[in-house]
Amino acid sequence: MQAQIWTPPNGVGELRCNSHLRAKSDNRARVAVFGSFMGGYHVLRELLFGELANRAKVVGVATDDPAQSFTNSKVRLWKYPHTKDDETLVRRVAAAHELPTFIGKVKSPEFQALMREDWRPDLVLMATYGQKIPLQLITLPRLGFFNFHHSGPTWPSYPGPDPIAAMQRDGLTHLVLTLHKVSEVIDDGEFVARSHPVAIPSGVNAVEMHRITWPQMGGFILRTVLDILGAEVVANDDAESLAMHEAPVPYFAGERPSCLTRARRSADHCMAGLRASR
Repeated sequence: MQAQIWTPPNGVGELRCNSHLRAKSDNRARVAVFGSFMGGYHVLRELLFGELANRAKVVGVATDDPAQSFTNSKVRLWKYPHTKDDETLVRRVAAAHELPTFIGKVKSPEFQALMREDWRPDLVLMATYGQKIPLQLITLPRLGFFNFHHSGPTWPSYPGPDPIAAMQRDGLTHLVLTLHKVSEVIDDGEFVARSHPVAIPSGVNAVEMHRITWPQMGGFILRTVLDILGAEVVANDDAESLAMHEAPVPYFAGERPSCLTRARRSADHCMAGLRASR
C-alpha cells in the first residue's frame, strides 16, 4: 500500500496560533473534512477561522490525489483543464495548519482504524471528494456525515461525478449548493439545506464553476454547520483562545513570501487564472 499521510512541500506558510493557551479545556466538536480543490478549501477556511473555530476542532483531512484511480478523476472535475496547484490546494492548507492529512483509500482497514482511534470525529463534512464512503464510516460520527453537492433547485437532483455538466445539458441557468446526509447511495441522502442560487455562465466547465460558486458559500457553510452543532457544543468564552490566525498560504506552490496573499484571498488567484485562460 502506498504511503497515506501526505508530506507538505516547501513554500507553505506556517501555523500561527496562541499555543500557550492550548492547555485550556477543549470542548469543541471534533470535525474531519473530506474534500479537495475549492470545496475542501472553503470548508476548511470556515472551520479554522472565525466563529466556527471556537465550536469545532479539525482533527483530520482526507483529500483527493487525482493520480490515483480510486479517486475517479477521469469522470470528475479533474478531467477538465486545471493545474497541479488546484490538486494540492487542500493538502497545502492542511499542512500549513499542521492538520493530519490522508490521501489513501478510505475503505482500507488502516484508514478506518485511523478514524476510530485517532481522529474520532463527532462530525464529518465532505466537499469535492472522489471516493464512495463505506457504511462503517458513515455511521461513525455522532453528529453525522454530510456532503456539499452542486445540484438543481430540488433534491435529490443531478447525482454523480459531474453534476454541473448535466445541468448545462438540461439548460439550467442557475445551480445551488445542497447539503445532504451521506448514505450508501451516492448523492441521495436526506436533504438538509440549500444555498442561494448561483448563475451558470455560458461555456464554463466544472473547474471554472467551482471557482465561481465556492467563494460565495462562506455564510452558507457557517450557518449549516452551526445548525448541525446546535446545543451539542458550548463555545469557549475566550474567542481568541482557540481560533487560529490566518497565515499567508500561497495558492500556487513555491511562491516567494513577498508574493503571498492571505489564504482567504486564494479565490482571487483562481479567478485570475480563469480570466488568463480565455
